[in-house]
Amino acid sequence: MKKIATISKNQLKLRAIACIYPVLYVLGWPLIYGILPSYSSYYVFGGIYFTLATSMMAWAMWLHRDIKWSVPAYALVGVALFDCVDYWMLHNILAIIFFLSSTYLMRTDKRFDWLGDISVTWYILLVMPGGVFWFEAIQAVLISWFHLSYVRRLWRVRRL
Repeated sequence: MKKIATISKNQLKLRAIACIYPVLYVLGWPLIYGILPSYSSYYVFGGIYFTLATSMMAWAMWLHRDIKWSVPAYALVGVALFDCVDYWMLHNILAIIFFLSSTYLMRTDKRFDWLGDISVTWYILLVMPGGVFWFEAIQAVLISWFHLSYVRRLWRVRRL
């Protein structure tokens, strides 16, 4: 029988932390600065810290060692590096690529495609006033939940 997963306990712990980090990110900025029109608006207050915090979310995606998640991870690095003030067009294009590719990957997943279905339903927020902030917050939590589901699955497989 072929071994399904070869991953250490410490690697799983690091991946679990990487899955929880986006939830802390989603909660942290609004708690410190209040609710703004979108998460990119926090760049005005956070500057380099916002860039670093957003880049860490992209790094967390790379921890999952799945080449399919490279596109969203690269797009998120671009979102972090090209702020919404000076490079608004590029920033927004990369954000769109990040969210659409993440939703697509969740939706086409074999085990947790239901999270992709939930993700698609929240796209309606983009046409509502003030909905971008809530869309981004919900999507970040769903993407985190998706990756955490795989970490939990690997944890169970590792124990067998």
